[in-house]
Amino acid sequence: MTIGTFKMKRVLAFAAALMMAAAVAANSSVSVLDTRTALAESAAIKENKKKISDAQGKLDELEKKQAELDEQIAATKDDISKEQENQDAINAQIETVQDTILTLEESIEELNNEIASLEDQIGISEIKIKNKKIEIDDGIADFKKRLRAMYVAGNSSYTDILIGADDFYDMLMKLELVKRVADHDNTMIDNLNELKDQYEADEAQLEADKAELEENKVALNEQVEYHTAQKKKLDELYAQSEAVMEQLEADKEAYESNKAQIDQEQEEFEAQIQKLLEEQEAIKKKEEEERKKAEEEARRKAEEERKRQLAAQQQNNSSSGTTSSGNSTSTNSSTGTTSNSGQTTTDNSAYGYTQKTQFTWPVPGYYHISYGIGWRWGSYHKGIDIWSPGIRGAKICAAAAGTVILVSNTCTHDYGKNYSCGCGGGYGNYCIIDHGGGYWTLYGHSQRISVVQGQHVNQGDVLGIVGSTGHSTGDHLHFEVRLNGVAQNPVNYV
Repeated sequence: MTIGTFKMKRVLAFAAALMMAAAVAANSSVSVLDTRTALAESAAIKENKKKISDAQGKLDELEKKQAELDEQIAATKDDISKEQENQDAINAQIETVQDTILTLEESIEELNNEIASLEDQIGISEIKIKNKKIEIDDGIADFKKRLRAMYVAGNSSYTDILIGADDFYDMLMKLELVKRVADHDNTMIDNLNELKDQYEADEAQLEADKAELEENKVALNEQVEYHTAQKKKLDELYAQSEAVMEQLEADKEAYESNKAQIDQEQEEFEAQIQKLLEEQEAIKKKEEEERKKAEEEARRKAEEERKRQLAAQQQNNSSSGTTSSGNSTSTNSSTGTTSNSGQTTTDNSAYGYTQKTQFTWPVPGYYHISYGIGWRWGSYHKGIDIWSPGIRGAKICAAAAGTVILVSNTCTHDYGKNYSCGCGGGYGNYCIIDHGGGYWTLYGHSQRISVVQGQHVNQGDVLGIVGSTGHSTGDHLHFEVRLNGVAQNPVNYV
């Protein structure tokens, strides 16, 4: 091998070393960005964990308090001398269960947030691990290139390289080259080892995140089941509470004292509903006629256009002396509806609610029915009254997609009263949605209705918030399902 060839190979090896060193520096900057992203993600998850931990601590305290009150209720249940003590314990337990339900709802929400965060982090981690594996493979490939470069340059020892120097200056240059190549080799090996350690740590963290995700899903299911059990327990406590019974009796007296006015308002409202039904049927009939007319007009125009094109084609064929087959074109017209609700959408899935028909529960998170459909104190109650502690201001949501066909939003008497203020036929601020197929739903006693007549809404869209307008003794939602104007039992649908 000539000295010139030897030097050329050494220069090539040195150049390869510099390029690989630049690649290592670039990879280091990417690792820094990955670390910053991971820190931001872990901070969000830590915040979720703290909220979940705080909620769990409160739930533990409430569960302990419930157990103590359960013992008091059981100990005083059949003792006449302790009747007041029993009722006090029941009322205290009602408040405790209510607080437990609200805390569970907060905890369920936070668990859902953490599950979503973990799922996002797992997705990102899987991509990072895949990229890191590629980075390691590339680093190994680069190191193999480095070894190949050394082989091509010759396997002489560093001593041989120095001895082969032409002069002192050449020896210094070769010393610098040896130093740089050796430093690069050490750096490359160190970086590969560091990448390997990071890869293994990331894989371990990924497995830990997946395990935590499964634990959170189990915890979520347990809390949803506990939430359902607590709602059932609350209903049982209401049945035992004299205070609730007294409120029912007060409602009955107030209703009976205003029965004549209530019946008159109900008759007028039903007449309005019947008129609305007829108007809607007339509108739909007119829309159907217009649709058919538009289709017929479009068909007629398409036929005329086809004939015109055919005549033009025949004229062209006559003038050119050629024949060709013409392609007929058809125009399809379609119409669609666009949702312009612009409302926040809420669903019941976070509370363990299972939808049984096309309709969903209209007040997510609040599931107690204080009054059902049927005869009540001499009048027929056409819907269900939904009430739970803290329901005031809760979101009223569309039970199914449809079009708002009536809105009454004029009642300012938003407070509990034992008489009818006469607003909205007794329903106060309310709205009605047409879902098609003859189905309507009605939402009454709202503080305010936030949708407008003619607006399309999707299932879960917010229609307003719970209040006590109209003939209402307290905050609740009156909810009706009607088929061709006739009230159905909402319990069969939601």
